[in-house]
Amino acid sequence: MKKDNIRDYATEAFRYYAACGRRTSDELKQEVKDMIYEQSKREIIRSGSGSYSDDTAYKVMKADDEEIDMTAEFLDIIAVEKTLMQLHKHQRLAVEIVYFTDAKRELGKGDISKRVHKAEVEIPASTMTIYRWLRNARHVFSRERGLRIDK
Repeated sequence: MKKDNIRDYATEAFRYYAACGRRTSDELKQEVKDMIYEQSKREIIRSGSGSYSDDTAYKVMKADDEEIDMTAEFLDIIAVEKTLMQLHKHQRLAVEIVYFTDAKRELGKGDISKRVHKAEVEIPASTMTIYRWLRNARHVFSRERGLRIDK
């Protein structure tokens, strides 16, 4: 596979989306808020201080800070969602087979090639067609994400 300047970033964005359980950005934002609220509730109980208003204000500020820290992840997820909506069925299937398989595990040498071969058999399409679809998906992602791409 020829390397383009956004290949690694786009590949990891697709894998991150799959590792998050293919949930929408809104679902992930709510999960982060809930996690922070629960954590801050435990901290207030442990400290034994603070009024209800302090607790609420702390939770809101902490959730907002965490949301700002995760802005890049949310933007990646939104771009992946938009990309998948733009791909036709076989392209989407190729992306799922190659990028979504074992998304939480590190990629090893030759993993992408093996998955492309698997996609070649399952879809069916030629190896070059699969690579072309993956490149197209990465370029659609980069446009949706607002990344610079050189052709």
